[in-house]
Amino acid sequence: MPQIFLVFVGGGLGAVCRYLVTTQVGARFGTVFPFGTLTVNTVGSFLMGLIMGVLLLLTEQTHTVAGPWKLLLTVGFLGGFTTFSSFSMETLTLLRGGSYLYAALNVLTNLACGFAAVAGGFALARIYLHL
Repeated sequence: MPQIFLVFVGGGLGAVCRYLVTTQVGARFGTVFPFGTLTVNTVGSFLMGLIMGVLLLLTEQTHTVAGPWKLLLTVGFLGGFTTFSSFSMETLTLLRGGSYLYAALNVLTNLACGFAAVAGGFALARIYLHL
């Protein structure tokens, strides 16, 4: 039961943060292109790389299991914060509206930014821990 509570709390906090970020980014840059979803997916990917990098490397160094932190931060918070389903729906909406270029750009930028961010977060974790 404690594991479910950690995911529940993290997921709720992540969802609230996603809402705040996407509405602020949408208000700032408009909604013709889904910049809010791109932002949360990129930031979430960076945080996933950073958190997993820190947790995995600390586990290797200390031989302790970081299970509760992993559940709270990655499964819970980042699961609630990032939004693949919104990304998919926004892409479909762009396609249905005839915005094929924006739809392709949305897919490519989310994948490229997500991968670059997760790799950057993991690399930062390694640098921070001097490995």
